[in-house]
Amino acid sequence: MLEIGMKIQLEMKNSDNSKTDIYLCTIIDETEDNYIINYPVHKETLKTTFFNIGTYFSAVYVGEDDAIYRFPTKITSRKKAKIPSLYITKPEFEQWKRIQRREYVRVDASIDVAVHSVLHQFDPFTTTTLDISGGGVAIITPKEVELVLHTLVDIWLPLEIKYQNKIHHAYAQAEIVTIRELNIRKNVVSLQFHSITQKDRQEIIRYCFDKEREKRLKERN
Repeated sequence: MLEIGMKIQLEMKNSDNSKTDIYLCTIIDETEDNYIINYPVHKETLKTTFFNIGTYFSAVYVGEDDAIYRFPTKITSRKKAKIPSLYITKPEFEQWKRIQRREYVRVDASIDVAVHSVLHQFDPFTTTTLDISGGGVAIITPKEVELVLHTLVDIWLPLEIKYQNKIHHAYAQAEIVTIRELNIRKNVVSLQFHSITQKDRQEIIRYCFDKEREKRLKERN
């Protein structure tokens, strides 16, 4: 289910179980019994972390079906090379756990977005999102921009990838599915992704997943 090049999260409770530390890494190779990953980077500090052999984690990743999967794993060995790496165990079949259905989790998020009309029905404009999911996005639009239901727009979303300290520019062609009034000057327009690459959708799902996790951690604290 995991392929070389896919990104995963390694989660581990800290010493007093008050917080879950999250580490980010990439599958760079595999053997019959192990996945080989680059050294994990702490999601918040962005620092590479040293782990002892035998350290246990819960691994989380976005599958090709856009669902979130989890499985237990542990470090079995390390390799010193041009790219230092760790070996982590592959799970047994019954250890895979699907923790999110294909229906996409929608989270509140204010992200800059550029909007262009596919049929040149209005001038391009920039605005912000109200919420986002792997299936679509709601944006705030000025009322003077005349949008038509069920027409297509091109949108670009700069997603902050914290652990890589960079911005991923996701592109999608989307259909206008609803338009409702927000106030006397603005509308809320819901867009459903019509055409989007697997990579861009996965980055959006990962962004939503991280936002939801941050929200739950804040609520616990």
